[in-house]
Amino acid sequence: MSWRFISLPPQDGYHMVTSFVSVADYVTRGGKDTFLVFSVKEPFVNVGVHQEVWLEVDLDYTLKNKIPVVRRDLGGGTVVITQGEHDYFIVLKQDEAPSDPKALYEKYLTPVVSVLKDYGLNASLRDQDIVVNGRKISGNGAMTHGKAVVIAGNILMSVDTNLMSKCIRVPSEKFRDKMAKDMSEWITSLERELGYVPPREEIDKKLKESFQSHLGIKFEDSFLTPEEIERWEQLAAEKRNEEWVYYKDRRHPELRTERCVKISSAVAICHMDYKARKLVRITAKFVEKKLQEVSISGDFFVMSPKGFLETLEDKLSGVSVDAISQVIDSTFTELKPVIFGFTAEDLKKAFQEIINKPEVQEVI
Repeated sequence: MSWRFISLPPQDGYHMVTSFVSVADYVTRGGKDTFLVFSVKEPFVNVGVHQEVWLEVDLDYTLKNKIPVVRRDLGGGTVVITQGEHDYFIVLKQDEAPSDPKALYEKYLTPVVSVLKDYGLNASLRDQDIVVNGRKISGNGAMTHGKAVVIAGNILMSVDTNLMSKCIRVPSEKFRDKMAKDMSEWITSLERELGYVPPREEIDKKLKESFQSHLGIKFEDSFLTPEEIERWEQLAAEKRNEEWVYYKDRRHPELRTERCVKISSAVAICHMDYKARKLVRITAKFVEKKLQEVSISGDFFVMSPKGFLETLEDKLSGVSVDAISQVIDSTFTELKPVIFGFTAEDLKKAFQEIINKPEVQEVI
C-alpha cells in the first residue's frame, strides 16, 4: 500500500491547524493516505475545539505579547506550540482505521514509540500520549473528517516551560510558578533526554522507516495538490475569525464563573471541574427546578458525530433537574457518540455533584 509523505515548511498557527482538513478532504475523495510533517514559525496558543478560551488562556499576556490564540478542530487540552516541536498529521481512509480510539492510537502511534526507542529512550504509549519514564514527550489526538480519520501529534524536541506557564490562565502568580515547576515533571523532550536535539531530517527518516515496517506500507515523497493548497488557504483565513476562536465563549456569554453563586432565591450559576478519564468542565444556570442553560467543555475528544456537544447542551437546556440523567442517556443512545475522555455515566455523576451543591439546592 502506497502513502504520500509530505514535508512542509514552517507554518503559522492558522495554517498548522488546518493543513490536515484539506488533506482529509483529498483522502475523502479517494486520494492516498498521507503523512504530513512540519514545524511552526512562531509560538501560538492552541485551544481544543471543546474548550472555552477565557477558562484556559491568560489573554492579558497573549495579547500584550502578540501571541495568537488559535482554536483547532480537534479536541484535547490547551497547549502552547513552539518551534521546539516536530509536528505530524496522519490522515487515512476511515474504513482502514480501527473504530475504537484506543486501538486506533495503538496502531498508528506504536511506530512513533519505536522511533523514540531507537534513540535509546524508555518510551511507551499511555492513552493517546507517548511518555518517556512517565513524562510526556508526544501529545496526540484524533478526529473524523468526511470519510477520513486524522491523528495529530508531535515529538517534543525542546521545551520552554516558562513561556507555556505564562500563556495558561491560573488563579495566581504563585500558582503559575508552581505550574512551571510541575511542567518539568509532567513533560520532557529529546533535548532533555538525549542532551542534544536531533536534526528534523533524521527524525523524518526514522518515522518513515518505522511506519513502513509496522504498517507494511510504502511512502512516496510528495507535495500537496493545487486543490489542497487552495482549500488550505481558505481554511486558514477562516480560523483567524474571532467568531470561530471564541465561539464556545460566545455561545454561553452569561455563564462566566468558576464557582457556585446564588443569584437570587430562584437562580444559581454553578461551575465544576469533573475529572473523568479527561477533564470535563460544566457551568450550569439553574432557575427554580430547571436547568436553564449549560456549557460543557474540556480537554476530551469527540470523534463523532460533529456537533454532538452542542446538541446535548441544547437538549439539556430547559429540562427539569430530575430529567437530566434521562436526557443524557437518550441523547447518547440516539446519536451514539464516539468519545475519548468521558462516558454518559461520568456526565450524569458530574451533574449530580453540581445539583448537590448548597447554592443549587437552595433554588431547586
